[in-house]
Amino acid sequence: MNVRLVAYRKATSAATSTTAYNLDLQEAPNISLNFQFSEVKNPETRKGSYSQTFKLPFTDNNNKFFQDWYNVNLDTLVFNTRTTFDAVLYVGTVPQFEGALQLKSVYQKAQVYEVVLMSNTASLFSTIGEQRLKDVFKNDNGSYSSDFNHTYTYTNATNNTLYNSWGNSLTNSAGDSLYDSDAGVSKIVYPLSVTREGFYFSNLAAYLNMTTSDIASLGFEAASQLSVLFTQFRPAIQLKTLFNLILAKAGYSYTSNFIDGSYFGKLFMTTGTALESSAIPTTNSNNNPSGLMNVATDDEFGEFTATTDDCQSSPETVIPCDITTPSGGLGIPTDPEGMWNSTNYYFTKEGTEMYSIDVRHAFKWSNVVACNQAGVLIAYRVRQWDTDATSPTYNSLTDQVYSVVGGSTLVNSDTPNGIYIVEKTLDISNMPTGASACVTIEVLNWKRDDSGSNGVITLGDSATAWAFTASLAINWVAYSTNIYGSIVDVPACIDPEITQRAFLKDIIQRFNLVVLTNPDDDTNLIIEPYDDFIASGELKYWTDKVDTDKEIVVKDTTEIQKKTINLSDKEDNDLWNKAIKERLPEVNVFGHLKIENFNNDFATGEFKNDALFSPYINDRVYASPNSTSGTFLPNMTVQYEFTFEESDGTATNPIKKTNPKLFYYCGTATTVLDSNGDTATYNLHSPLPTSETLNAYTFTTYPVCTPFDITPSSNVYSLTAANKSLYWNSTTPICSDLNIFNNTGNSGNWFNNTLYGKYWKPYLDNIYSSEARIMECYLNLNEVDIFNFSFADEIFIKDTYWRILNISNYQVGAKASTKVTLIKLLDTKENCNGCDYVLGLNSFGSNMIATGINDTGVYIWCPEDDPSCTPDITAPNFAGLYTSPECCVCNGGMVMWNLTAQASNGLYPCLAYSGSTPTVLANKQGVRSLFTNTQMKSLVFNFISADKPFVIGSGDTKYSTPIVPFSKDDLVIKYENTKTTIPAIEGESHRIVLIGYTVGNTRAYAYPQGNDDNISIKMPVNGNTIIRVKGVSTVVGGTSSTFTVGKTEAFAWYTAFFTQNNRTEQLGSTGGQQEFNLRGAGSVACSLYIDVSDGVLRFGLDDTELDTKRIWTLTVDMDVNRVDNMTTAYDENWALYQNGNRIQLQNGEYLIWN
Repeated sequence: MNVRLVAYRKATSAATSTTAYNLDLQEAPNISLNFQFSEVKNPETRKGSYSQTFKLPFTDNNNKFFQDWYNVNLDTLVFNTRTTFDAVLYVGTVPQFEGALQLKSVYQKAQVYEVVLMSNTASLFSTIGEQRLKDVFKNDNGSYSSDFNHTYTYTNATNNTLYNSWGNSLTNSAGDSLYDSDAGVSKIVYPLSVTREGFYFSNLAAYLNMTTSDIASLGFEAASQLSVLFTQFRPAIQLKTLFNLILAKAGYSYTSNFIDGSYFGKLFMTTGTALESSAIPTTNSNNNPSGLMNVATDDEFGEFTATTDDCQSSPETVIPCDITTPSGGLGIPTDPEGMWNSTNYYFTKEGTEMYSIDVRHAFKWSNVVACNQAGVLIAYRVRQWDTDATSPTYNSLTDQVYSVVGGSTLVNSDTPNGIYIVEKTLDISNMPTGASACVTIEVLNWKRDDSGSNGVITLGDSATAWAFTASLAINWVAYSTNIYGSIVDVPACIDPEITQRAFLKDIIQRFNLVVLTNPDDDTNLIIEPYDDFIASGELKYWTDKVDTDKEIVVKDTTEIQKKTINLSDKEDNDLWNKAIKERLPEVNVFGHLKIENFNNDFATGEFKNDALFSPYINDRVYASPNSTSGTFLPNMTVQYEFTFEESDGTATNPIKKTNPKLFYYCGTATTVLDSNGDTATYNLHSPLPTSETLNAYTFTTYPVCTPFDITPSSNVYSLTAANKSLYWNSTTPICSDLNIFNNTGNSGNWFNNTLYGKYWKPYLDNIYSSEARIMECYLNLNEVDIFNFSFADEIFIKDTYWRILNISNYQVGAKASTKVTLIKLLDTKENCNGCDYVLGLNSFGSNMIATGINDTGVYIWCPEDDPSCTPDITAPNFAGLYTSPECCVCNGGMVMWNLTAQASNGLYPCLAYSGSTPTVLANKQGVRSLFTNTQMKSLVFNFISADKPFVIGSGDTKYSTPIVPFSKDDLVIKYENTKTTIPAIEGESHRIVLIGYTVGNTRAYAYPQGNDDNISIKMPVNGNTIIRVKGVSTVVGGTSSTFTVGKTEAFAWYTAFFTQNNRTEQLGSTGGQQEFNLRGAGSVACSLYIDVSDGVLRFGLDDTELDTKRIWTLTVDMDVNRVDNMTTAYDENWALYQNGNRIQLQNGEYLIWN
């Protein structure tokens, strides 16, 4: 046969053209081709087809193509061994192999070139090498393209960067549209991935509900504390766009119904995750480009002496630094932006990108001890320095404090001679741009230890190895973080550590993509999911091609099976991923799939993917930091990207580096609804850096970005079995009760549309099924067979259908049989042993009769030989409701033995999800909700709440929820009984501090931290409460001549309540009973009034005087118990339904067995 090899040299300039060379082969060429789809032992690894090395003789024609590369004295003009050259191998006119020709070596004595042919699929990853993902935007001159850069701005609710990205109106900085009309989405979308605390919405004038008029009423300082930054969000980029850019940069095109389809076109990757700041990069120049202020001193700056045994507090002392102190352990003091004033020792905040200031100083004490067990405390403050020449406090410290941080307990024995280097970080994010402030130190709660000598504390003691005695440093990003009005730099938002290889590998593995060279175009890649690719094949009958003279080997797939299948995303440090990792390690990583039971004693190792992305976990918009607060926006879901750090019992929420995440967005924004179903308006805020002005920007819509392919209808949605999921398993949303999910069940019924169920299960079933087989045989294949075959083809050999895994050493142009390895094709509809039925689907996409969104109901079934049937659930037979007990139990149901209409046929209805799911099935699809909705917030409450109390006790577990809402000034002991033979009771013992302010004789109430915006104390639905209150009240103003400023009263009251079905009754006197009252000369003026109104426990103070102003505090000792048997008697013999629920009569009472 005439074997030919044609190689192509690409044009080197616009003036030249691609040249074809018919290379000369040896007289009897021995060219062996290997075609392989994937390695069955490692199906996550893709390998392209290739030839064995073969030799080409030195001929004029070949030397011309290779440009005499063997002659080391010549300068090669075009040919380069590190460059691929397209080539096609023919037998006659029939192509046998298309790919890239590579010169491996030259044998000068034998005068031959040794070459190899490789498919372009294999060379794709060689071409991209370890190039960074962000470099897909790089121009030839080394700069980065601005094609996706855009201005971050706001005009109105329907014309701003966020809203425009949620629709079709976002343009780049050149005015070109960023809309992908084929996919129906913008190529850049801003998901509501929250990077800062305080993303709350309630009926209070704060956070997302704070309007322009509210800001005017509150004032800039107070409003800034309650604002939600408009500029905290980061852009996400369309996966399809990145895929296109990578392949185009590598010199490839692709053909793919999947990549160009509507689903993949709506998938996005989050960016900016490597930034440890809510600010994203902009192309605008920074007014403060240095990124650092570091000032220091090497002098002592405070010495305080205790000459008595009385408790001491040092004066508040300013830390004095300069920029001329010699260099030390933290580097050379520097202030290139001129932020530091070395005369009065204050700094001026020059930009919104400055979030914190680091304090480091020496601290020495001698003969000092703490006054009590609280220890010696160092308090740090960032206190305003007044630079306004028109102000009465000009050129001095004011009462305005931007940040306060308390130090840890200090003990003399901690270090030799009581010398410390103390480090603290103070938050200045709420300090206005342009404001000035000093950093001060105050030492509290100390006294001398030995009365024989004085106690001395020294600030900035120089007897340390550190060259400085104190330093102050502010670090900020060097690019402009005043995002508003600036151009967002999209390439700079992509993590520079992510490679194109890692991105492609994740996407290929995630969707089990087959990547093959197009036989008609060797620079075009065919890319489809495995199932879709296989479905595109033809049926070929090759029984007569079997070489029966050679051995045919059929074997089980057990030797290529792994003991464990573990498909998962990466762990991460955002709020929910970190909380799950630390508090629910048994389900970490969220949405993963792990299968371990294959009944194969010989299997070893683990089959796993190489993940780049982490799970995108949705949550609700809470009403407040309170752990029991629900949401006022039931169809709004967001993702919390900030993390948490715990120290000394408190949690902070810094922004740390996280991994990119994937989500689906339908391309149309959804109207936000309130609890009544009406349109809700929420506000995002933007401070003007040049003045104390805070703008509120209104929104009424948002993008539903989730791992599920949700397209809301009338602004709500219900997940069904038809929904695709970007989780590996049928994991339900954490906030599944939101009416954008409407999945109140414990498990999702979309298992067949998860990453595993849709893209991997059919493939792996062919390997792990007990019927799986591998066959190795020799086939007499000719050049036409090779030309026409596809890995998608079904090959019929001797009564069985097979699929080709690889063709080994096919001899081009020779008459010889070729070794072919095939895997048996199976019906991939998984079934249980001894079961003749499979789960069916109704018109709602559910495998249960019910709404398709509930975890109760009855399974519906199809016969095993008709797995895609429409189950018959109509009278009179209801055939689709019946199955065998084996099928029911295998699928995690409970046999309803009492329904015997088909018992004679051995068939019964099957109650869905009624008991524990069998291990094998539970591993695959029995993914239950992690916790109830009331438990959900408690998992992350301690990590995000500003109201975190101190909680201990036997009832304090990671799943426990408060009986009454916690506040910050609260000590809690949680308790519960564990003996199951007595009635259940759980309770909390609280000590809460409340603050109130009363003007005249109008009753006022006390609140946590004195703020009526803080959480209320709500009574349990069924329970009892006993309360004892101690209080002290001091007159702080007014015109009363009797109760003058400083007059103080102390008092104590007690009362009790019980609540039954939300009806509360007070025991004893209305308003409570007085225990004592302590006062100076004169009559009693103050009395407490304790009551419950609309379920809220209130503490009011009545003053008999008309013209006094009182500040007062209460210490409330309260024991509250939740008693389940306050409405139903304990240990009654209740009549129960089959599912365990009590039978309730029309009058509301429950049926008791006689």
